[in-house]
Amino acid sequence: MNPVIVALDISLLKALDLVKMLREKVAGFKIGWELIFEGGISIVSEISRYGNVIVDLKVADVPHIANRVINKVIEKGACCAIVHGFLYPSLPRGENIYVLAKMTAPTLYDEVWERIIENVGEIRGFVLPGNQPEFISRARKILGCKYRIISPGIGAQGGQPGNALGAGADFEIVGRYVVENPDRVAEWTGLRPACFNTP
Repeated sequence: MNPVIVALDISLLKALDLVKMLREKVAGFKIGWELIFEGGISIVSEISRYGNVIVDLKVADVPHIANRVINKVIEKGACCAIVHGFLYPSLPRGENIYVLAKMTAPTLYDEVWERIIENVGEIRGFVLPGNQPEFISRARKILGCKYRIISPGIGAQGGQPGNALGAGADFEIVGRYVVENPDRVAEWTGLRPACFNTP
């Protein structure tokens, strides 16, 4: 298994073909609004038959509503869900929660990401940009191996395969780069997560 999570920001049929092809080669799959709108919530169950599923809804609501949404995707087979870090201190907690701390494009997160990772606890891990490995390196120094780091932005957004892992990420999230050519997952062969073996 390569330390790659494939972002399935593609049509339903293409996604199903891809997960069948990559099920033994990658650590998991990330699905978002587009695939859920096309396939319904049951698509989480279908994809989870082929590997770990992270549901990226970037939930942003008060904890009791956010938790209800997250629980629905967990019940369908997802390992975890991504929530917005700007909700701190009013964000859901637990082993199923990844907190978005910094995005792959410029946002106000650029001013507060470090504060988020220093203060948020009792979660699974953080989402940090793979196309900005210097921030992953800083985050890993702060976090040690207490939390997972998953990193999007590889390929089309400028991140190079392996750079985020080398900086301290556990898994790189890759969309178009692998979707266009699934054989590219071989570029992660031999690379290892910094701290955790499962997303």
